[in-house]
Amino acid sequence: MIVCADDYGLREDIDRAILELCSLNKLSAVSCMVLFKRCDAKGLSGLLAHQAKVDIGLHLCLTDEGLPSALPPPECKLPEFKSLFRRAVLGRINPQDISRQISVQYELFVTRCGRCPDHIDGHLHAHQLPGVRVVLADFVRSLPPEHRPYVRNTRMSVGAIRRQKLPWMKAVFIGEFGRRMQSALRTVKVPTNDGFAGIYDFKQWRKYPGYLPKFADCLREPNGILVVHPGFEENWRRQEFESLRESVALNRRLNRFQHSSS
Repeated sequence: MIVCADDYGLREDIDRAILELCSLNKLSAVSCMVLFKRCDAKGLSGLLAHQAKVDIGLHLCLTDEGLPSALPPPECKLPEFKSLFRRAVLGRINPQDISRQISVQYELFVTRCGRCPDHIDGHLHAHQLPGVRVVLADFVRSLPPEHRPYVRNTRMSVGAIRRQKLPWMKAVFIGEFGRRMQSALRTVKVPTNDGFAGIYDFKQWRKYPGYLPKFADCLREPNGILVVHPGFEENWRRQEFESLRESVALNRRLNRFQHSSS
């Protein structure tokens, strides 16, 4: 199973959390958003220190995330996700624009990391949208065989998800795009994963400790991907850390009480 952390380069707290997990040997892959100025060679140096044991890949960003771009106009001007999604499902994606965006972000990764990416996937899974997925598959196929990364698909076993009593509606929606992505990749013999899990509503963060082993149980193949989104700063994460601190403090008080009573 591949445990992949997304969004390296998006925020400082995300980078810090990912590096901590890498140092604890909890991750086997990390996806980097080199589109942003803050995800430069210096910002990537800490992550590259783990490259012997962690796949480091390109997290394509095809949408406006409100951060300074490392690219000049017109490549830096990107649509909001809703606009991109609407254009994609209506068949209004310009393949030349997508091809240029993939190419410049790929080259930016190579320049900043000094190496080719081990894998490619997409922020908000936008690399799987109609009009995007085939362009990406063709781009990867155009690379020299020794430099071709594997490309992520989000095809999920609905049966396994239902049997594990995991959230399934969002997984089914994202998984359908993953099924089509997997088919496109296999058609042109681009390597991809078999199995994907980790989709849930972040508002249900209190349930995640119960979800995690069930996600793992859904992945039977060695190259199945469990996606995670580490970080520190969201309000729900602060609530989780506060709950953990309170739990640890309570356990310490109970231990002291039991020790003094014995």
